[in-house]
Amino acid sequence: MKNIITVLFVGATLYSCNKPDHKIAENKAAEPEIKTIETTEAGETSSQELKENPENKKEAEELSPFPIQQVIKGYLPLKNALAQDDSKKASDAAKNLFSILKKIDISTTDAKNNSELRDIIESAAENAEHIGKKSDDIAHQREHLFSLSNDITDLIKEQGTGGLKLYQDFCPMYNNGKGGTWISESEEIVNPYEGQKMINCGSVKKVF
Repeated sequence: MKNIITVLFVGATLYSCNKPDHKIAENKAAEPEIKTIETTEAGETSSQELKENPENKKEAEELSPFPIQQVIKGYLPLKNALAQDDSKKASDAAKNLFSILKKIDISTTDAKNNSELRDIIESAAENAEHIGKKSDDIAHQREHLFSLSNDITDLIKEQGTGGLKLYQDFCPMYNNGKGGTWISESEEIVNPYEGQKMINCGSVKKVF
């Protein structure tokens, strides 16, 4: 009987000693799986942080399209006001166009390396400024519209029309018979240089 009790005691002791080792082995086997999950989660967080990085947003802004459509839509009301012989309305439209042009920062657009485009914008802004300041001198306004229209044409050659269908019109009578062009949103001739006295003088020279 004593021998049986001894055998049972030894067996219980061996079981209790082996049981913790089995748990440790299970824990060790599970550890690599936990680390893998943590690594994946960390990678996802880093990717999210990369997307939200201000530097990445700044780079995207630097590649924004040049606002050619906005410039054209600022020019057209000015041209139309002069066709109506309305120097005050032309002055207001010119001031609005000047504001649009001065807000353009080429360094934040996809045309940031185009130095010629920068010169065209400066010239257009100068002409718009002159027209805006001369609400009482429509002849002076039309002189600067002539130069401004050439600037707008050059911008279109560089950047396109922004999806707008436009016409380049020509008046052979303006500037002492030397002629002058302008940009129009309509195929119909509405002459901003001669105004109401010769409103339909001219022809379509080119379609953009």
